[in-house]
Amino acid sequence: MMRVGREFKRIFHDIIRGRNLEAYVVAAIGIALIAIDVIDDVEIGLYLSVMTAALVVLVYRSTRPDAPPIDLDSVLKDRQSFGTVRDFVKGARAVWLYGPSAANALSETPTFKRELLERGGELRVLLQDPQVAASMAILQRQLDTVSDLRHDIAGALHRLRQLRGIGRFEYRLLPYSPGFSLFIVDPHGTDGRLVVEFFGFQNEQITDRMHITIHRRETLHWFDYWVKQYEKMWAAARPEEEPEPVIK
Repeated sequence: MMRVGREFKRIFHDIIRGRNLEAYVVAAIGIALIAIDVIDDVEIGLYLSVMTAALVVLVYRSTRPDAPPIDLDSVLKDRQSFGTVRDFVKGARAVWLYGPSAANALSETPTFKRELLERGGELRVLLQDPQVAASMAILQRQLDTVSDLRHDIAGALHRLRQLRGIGRFEYRLLPYSPGFSLFIVDPHGTDGRLVVEFFGFQNEQITDRMHITIHRRETLHWFDYWVKQYEKMWAAARPEEEPEPVIK
């Protein structure tokens, strides 16, 4: 059933983008004739006309040049291929982040405050839970060897605590790592976009990790897939406990 739904999504996006329209028109007419024929007889001449149109479409499509091969280097990039965080979130109404420490993105905390939260936007941040020792131990061995993960998470939490109470802001701690980071802009907006970063194993530099950028207008299926992944991660995470007041 999911496969059928995916096919209907593909057809819908083909139509709104003007792709394969002649094939869909002929297919629609053919399906309509079959439906009508179930109720009442359809003249054989009409069937022959539709069959001829289908053959014409097939012959025409066979003359089209083959699609050029996809340049994967233009799709799969490293962190150095991207612009600034400020440019990526420009005009955003919502930003959802997950990274073990999200240290790079959270260096732009003033940008999130000024350009997003103070304008009524939403900010969600997920970090790795430093209290889950098993997950932290695995990440320390998996990630690049030049970073101090606990130190980076502590610094990120310090920045996030300073945003408490400002606009629509929340952050939570994820108990284990999914093996990727997510940076989603406008998850439910027409101009939604996201970056998936795959951790790999013991990269020498954090910038070496492979990234994929996905725009909602390019593939609704995979964009929604990653948005739902984030929503599941968010549901599995816990809010940070408020520090107990010091009694003097």
